[in-house]
Amino acid sequence: MASHAKAGTGALPISAHIAAAPLGAQSNSKAVPRLFSDLNNDDIAQIMAAAIVRKFAAGETIIRAEDPGTHLFLLKTGSVDFYRVTPEGQQVLIIRFSPGDTFGLATLLGKPLSYIGTAEALGETELYVWEHTWVRHFARKHPLLTENALRIGLEYIRLYSDRHLALVSDNAESRLARTLSLLEIRTGQRHPRGLEIQITNEHLASLADIGYYTASRLLNKWERKGAVEKSRGKVVVVSPERMLG
Repeated sequence: MASHAKAGTGALPISAHIAAAPLGAQSNSKAVPRLFSDLNNDDIAQIMAAAIVRKFAAGETIIRAEDPGTHLFLLKTGSVDFYRVTPEGQQVLIIRFSPGDTFGLATLLGKPLSYIGTAEALGETELYVWEHTWVRHFARKHPLLTENALRIGLEYIRLYSDRHLALVSDNAESRLARTLSLLEIRTGQRHPRGLEIQITNEHLASLADIGYYTASRLLNKWERKGAVEKSRGKVVVVSPERMLG
């Protein structure tokens, strides 16, 4: 069992702990995660006081697909890969969550649905976690919480529909370049040569909806052009304009 500690009102201001650009949305001045949009600080403090801070090691499973959706999660630090598994056992990465992102939204329902995918910590990761009873309590007390969760869920649908549209309208190279650009914005870390993204070729191919060998071929091509530098489990974006130039 991962270690955990009770979070209280000392967690505020929440902007001190969580970056507020989930799903590529623009940050606001108070840096409040979208789950808490338009709630006042007192309301947020009450909700945060009921949270448990859970720590997960790299590669540790947080939730599994088809398990009962009994917990709501808000990412505090680190990154989380959310994926599904094909009948052949292949992991297909659906989305990578970054600080400020929320998952387990079905917990707001009176009878929660099962989780639709498996979430795994990419590195050392901390999450705020609420049990179903507390989530339902706060959803009734603060209708904005449910409204915000609906907006987040719709944004996930929009992002997935954008991927589907790109699948039928863009070529593989454009999709891979777009995927790297989004990862660069959401999870890129400063590197002497550019921005570093921790990701395998397999996961990058999943997010771009292309084959593994196609992803590898394009990355090798871009590396020869000086657009990226590739190492095991990492891509450094050096010159994004050279990808499709």
